[in-house]
Amino acid sequence: MHARSHTRGFTLVEMMVVVAIVAILSGLLISTSSRPVGANARNMSETIVSTINFAKLRAGATRRVHTVQVTTSQLAVYACANTGLVCASPPGDLIQQVRVAKGVTILNTSTALFPTGGGAPSAPGSPLNSALAIRPDGQATAMTIFLTDTKDSWRVLVYHVTGGAYARQGW
Repeated sequence: MHARSHTRGFTLVEMMVVVAIVAILSGLLISTSSRPVGANARNMSETIVSTINFAKLRAGATRRVHTVQVTTSQLAVYACANTGLVCASPPGDLIQQVRVAKGVTILNTSTALFPTGGGAPSAPGSPLNSALAIRPDGQATAMTIFLTDTKDSWRVLVYHVTGGAYARQGW
């Protein structure tokens, strides 16, 4: 007798399960990639707070003054070349860059703090370029950063003595 070899292939049910899993995963991937990430003032203000807190933590760990350069399009963190409480040659080495999300506008910065609101900024007449210095002892340049999107306005407060950064809704 002739021996019949049985090779097992994929069943129709197995093929349908694989196709369903691929369809679900591709649907999730397409839905998340087409949505702009962080494209509102609240998320951008939290990103700014995280960037400033990163610079503060790094300044203390490396014992170097760190500068956060704020422009309308990005935040850049620089580390001073020398250690100590004074930076002899600013801005120093570029450590991190954070782009401002599309749809969000950094309107202005101020060296005055507006912790309870009421400090609406004037519209910028020239390109924004402000520097926030953070010392290794935790002190920082006091600053309020005003940002907005089409629906909301937020401000980021940086306190002088503690160097703490906090996001608050409204101006």
